[in-house]
Amino acid sequence: MSNKIWIHFMFGLVICSRSSRKFCMRRYVNGKWISTGDCEGSERVSKISSGVKLETENKGWTVFQRRKYGNVDFYRNGDDYVKGFGDREGDFWLGLERMHQLTKGGNMELKIKMIKKTGISWVAKYSNFRIGPGSGNYRLYVSGYSGNATDSLSNHNSQQFSTKDADHDAHPSLNCAYIYEGAWWYSGCAHSNLNGNFNKTGTKGIWWFGSSNLLRFSEMKIRKRRQQ
Repeated sequence: MSNKIWIHFMFGLVICSRSSRKFCMRRYVNGKWISTGDCEGSERVSKISSGVKLETENKGWTVFQRRKYGNVDFYRNGDDYVKGFGDREGDFWLGLERMHQLTKGGNMELKIKMIKKTGISWVAKYSNFRIGPGSGNYRLYVSGYSGNATDSLSNHNSQQFSTKDADHDAHPSLNCAYIYEGAWWYSGCAHSNLNGNFNKTGTKGIWWFGSSNLLRFSEMKIRKRRQQ
């Protein structure tokens, strides 16, 4: 059982870590993480929590994925994708369990910002976004596309999350995560691959709407859907 408690407020995020002998709490205040208690050895908490931007800093958006520098390995196992990894200042993945907790109540929207290697900017928006529980392998629920990027995520709707060591895709014989060198809600196999290899081309790279559309930047973020 995890010894970390995640508490999400409108003004930010508090992370508590407890054990039989130690207690640690981190709060994000005025752009800095402030620690209370004995926070030695809490590196994992710090790394995961650093992947979250304050909602008030970003008009209500919580970023959960970014590819920018290519200095973080995204070809990881399922446990890493559940817990999260990376640094909010650069490339990171918030974590499937955290994403489930943030979206399980529904009424969430998704925005994806991308820049192709040719310099063209794309935006894909989805008015409905939710991640299912771990018991169902963090299934994706997404709909309501708009934007200039072409819809390349709706085809992954209702798919389970797959990694190189946890094949949950819809393909009858292939492990799509292994073939595409990434981790995603693969069907059989992909219309997008935003967690692919930053430094490779073709199907193993980072792309949207076909592997010919390679990206040099991607950012995925969510917020409560606003009334029209």
